[in-house]
Amino acid sequence: MTLDNYAGAGRRWAAGATLVYGPIARHIVATSPHPLAGRVVLDAGAGTGVASAALSEQGARPVGVDFSWDMLAWNAAARPPAAVADICALPLVDCAVDDCVAAFVLNHLFEPAAGLAELIRVTRPGGAVLAAVFANAAHSESRDCVDDTARGEGWQTPEWYLEIKTKATPILGTARDMGRTAEEAGLIDVAVEERTVDVGVTEPEQLVEYRFGQAQFTMWLDRIGPERAKEVRQRATDAVRPIMRPYLPTVVFLSALHPER
Repeated sequence: MTLDNYAGAGRRWAAGATLVYGPIARHIVATSPHPLAGRVVLDAGAGTGVASAALSEQGARPVGVDFSWDMLAWNAAARPPAAVADICALPLVDCAVDDCVAAFVLNHLFEPAAGLAELIRVTRPGGAVLAAVFANAAHSESRDCVDDTARGEGWQTPEWYLEIKTKATPILGTARDMGRTAEEAGLIDVAVEERTVDVGVTEPEQLVEYRFGQAQFTMWLDRIGPERAKEVRQRATDAVRPIMRPYLPTVVFLSALHPER
């Protein structure tokens, strides 16, 4: 069984990474070609539920799946129903949902076309398939400064994260590649856009909280303990402050339809 690299990350992700992923989730939902109110929508790679929250705001009825039990377990009692599952082998019958959303999950797959095929399989004809990944062109000096500070304090980039970033993430990291993959999968009315998103992160404290909320830092932060982690956060904040600019991640958005039969 594949290791859950997000084990233990739920609490920090919800408090930190959500600062960026939450606003982007609303942008993803807004790309839908039709209203989602009242429709059953699969949140694939649901994590701590930012896309589910964005869907609920629009009156949709989200159901979630994620490979990580820990991510789904965070605040589970207040969230829509969800199940632990692999996006490439969804525990759903054909045409089980009206639409689906894949927020930053296809970019974790070494064969993203397989994950996209599963999303299409479980979506009813005429339903929307919405997705987003970070663009290959995305860059932030301020974000990189946080990572550099962590390395100076003893953090080492996990091998699993390096492998994803170098081998999986680039596959769909341009509008051209995302669009081509969607069309080859059989989707229609394919609309792809690569653009920056203002997520409202303007202060170094926010950026540090976002970055350290991500799963690649989980084991290290647990190991060094809360007191030292607090010190490292402060050092990272101080290092970022002189160069801080509003964090504007570049995102590739996909909006498409399952063809009518």
